[in-house]
Amino acid sequence: MIKKSVTELAFVNHKSPLPTVEVDSQSIEDAGFSIYRTVMQVLTQLAEQDASLRATLYMYGTVSVNFREPCWSEFLLVAGPEKVLRALGAGFERLPAVKSRFSDYVPSSAALRTFHVQDGLVWEQEDASTWYSHAQTLADLTAEVDEAEEADDDGELIEEDDAEETWDTEDLEATDDLEVDSTVVIGNRKAARYRAARSDAKVSTIRARIEEVFGLPEGSVALCGPDGRALRGNALIRTLRKRWDEN
Repeated sequence: MIKKSVTELAFVNHKSPLPTVEVDSQSIEDAGFSIYRTVMQVLTQLAEQDASLRATLYMYGTVSVNFREPCWSEFLLVAGPEKVLRALGAGFERLPAVKSRFSDYVPSSAALRTFHVQDGLVWEQEDASTWYSHAQTLADLTAEVDEAEEADDDGELIEEDDAEETWDTEDLEATDDLEVDSTVVIGNRKAARYRAARSDAKVSTIRARIEEVFGLPEGSVALCGPDGRALRGNALIRTLRKRWDEN
């Protein structure tokens, strides 16, 4: 694994809203695919083909009616060459039964910076000051995806009786890593009801989502094992649960 400071990466951003690929979260879950893995495959292939490519991806989740009925959509904002947007659109379009489309322009200020392509590598956030890359090839990533999709427990929704925690909070947003259960109304305030994080979600992703949702400073949240030590950002949520189960 390679790590770099945020100051060493030249993130791409624009003051004007960015073009997006919109994905119906429920449809991709029902079809047995993952937004994270699909994006990683597309970006890894692009990075291998062009080491000079530089692009930054932001993610924004919200309720949408762009697929002719209300659903929860993830918008992938692309700051960079148009070929990145086109490749992402084609990557999701190839997935059977998954609803996706080129969609509305969204300002990056409303979204979470999630992926970055630079120096022929795909980078992800570890914490507020550090990003990392596994330096995987497309072949490695494809094999990893196949293995994950064959595992019975990967990405499965936790049953209500077994859920470790349920959150009720105003404006809590769903992602590919936090599974939405239902929407409830408290007075005149709409709240989202959530189940536990997915087992294949990364610690860095959940950590960043908690900070964003509750308005906390970047780097202020740590997910720790029973020994009190924070897990690395690239660790999976299943690893965190296992450590506590074994304690």
